[in-house]
This record gives sequence, structure tokens and C-alpha cells, in this order.
Amino acid sequence: MAKEPDCQSNSLFDDSLLQGLDFSKATCQMADGVCPQSPGEGLCFRALRISDYAKGFPELLAQLTAVGDLTQEKFEGQFRAMQATPETYYTSVIEDTTRGEIVAAASLVVERKFIHTAALRGRLEDVVVNDQYRGKQLGKLLIEALTQLAIVLGCYKISLDCVEKNRGFYEKFGYKHEPNIFMCRRIRD
Repeated sequence: MAKEPDCQSNSLFDDSLLQGLDFSKATCQMADGVCPQSPGEGLCFRALRISDYAKGFPELLAQLTAVGDLTQEKFEGQFRAMQATPETYYTSVIEDTTRGEIVAAASLVVERKFIHTAALRGRLEDVVVNDQYRGKQLGKLLIEALTQLAIVLGCYKISLDCVEKNRGFYEKFGYKHEPNIFMCRRIRD
């Protein structure tokens, strides 16, 4: 298989944002030195690429929720639309490079606000790890990395929606239950 060119037009955002994260300040400790630079043997943590449609990205999302009829054309159109709004969409994936398959993914969506002195607010969305790869800390890596990325980007808070059974998992990362039925980690007031 030919190696995909590593150019920015293929990635949703600059991979260096992920690779530059400092896990020494991680809220949830990772075993065996798992971090963005070293997610595990044969694994690569990076930004979503337009070629990831063919690497099973839609099938992975289908393990989380209904994807619908997401053709390659629709995927590429949505990818280009997201890419056209820089500093907003940070969909990150973990690829098993030995199989050429996307095995985990999550998105940080950054919203520009007028409140809190024209602040940024983050939302964690679509966190999913392939059933066959659970237990390898990939979900922890995604959550910790995107939470740290939100801090680096200057978000005043990051929130997420989850089912009650997953609440304890997110609390490990500093997210707290708020009365309006969603989890929130306040980064600054």
C-alpha cells in the first residue's frame, strides 16, 4: 500500500497540536507511558484525514450510533466544510497502522462565544473505541488529549453528554455532573 502524503490539505487540523500536548499534567494517569506520541505498538494518534473514510471511520462511528447513508462523497463534502472553518473541529483518530484501520476516534468542537469576554467553549463529541481495542487505554488517551487541547486553545470550559453508566469514567478527567443533565469540566470561570 502506498504511503499517504503527509500534507495539511489531507488533515482536518494540524497534527502537531496533538503531538505537542504535555501528558505530565494529565488529570487521569495513563499506564505504560501511553501518550499522543506513543499510543501503543502499531498505533498512530493523529487528526482525521480525508482518506480515513476508506480506513473504516464510518464503520467505527456505527459502533457508537446510527451513521446513516454516509457515502464517500458525503463524507468528503462534510470533511471539506469542517476544514473550511479552521479552529473549530478537532476530530482525532487512532489508527492501527499494521491493519490500516481507524480503531478509535473523538471530536472536540470549539464554539466562539460573546459571553465570558468573547471566550471559547469546547464540546467533546462522538467518543468511540472499536470493540476489539477496548481495554488498551485508547478512550482515556482521546479524552485526556482533547481535554488538554481545549485548555491549550483557551476554552473556558469543555462539556459532554453521556449516559449514566459512563459518568464515572468522565469524572476521572475532572468532568462534573451539573444540574442541567450534562457533564462539564470548568477550565476557567
